[in-house]
Amino acid sequence: MLKLIKNFTKNENGQAMVELALTIPILMMILCGIIDFGWFFSNQLSASFCSREGARYGVINSSSVYNVQQRVIAIAPTYMIGNMTVNVVFSNPASPRTGDVSVEVIRPVEALTPIAGIFTSGQIVDIKAKSVMKVE
Repeated sequence: MLKLIKNFTKNENGQAMVELALTIPILMMILCGIIDFGWFFSNQLSASFCSREGARYGVINSSSVYNVQQRVIAIAPTYMIGNMTVNVVFSNPASPRTGDVSVEVIRPVEALTPIAGIFTSGQIVDIKAKSVMKVE
């Protein structure tokens, strides 16, 4: 009986499988976090680019809010256009050639993996970017 117990405790055939079963969930969470972070960061960069280019267009062609909004929508990537909100504000609406132009781009982004829902209030995160430039 003692020999059977010694043989059972020295047998390490399933050790690697148990270690793998314990580490796979942690590795999957890290991988999903990296994927979601990259997705959110990419969308943030696109929104920042759109707001900056819209502000530049507003500085050069400060004719109307509508034209600036259309310029932002025109340069936005196709996956952003559907539910993107563009807010354009001239600090001096009576004379847009003086003052500042402010362009804000807001876009709700859905996470690619369910892991992001653990750290946020849901699967959707609002990406916001704002650029303010002086009209000269």
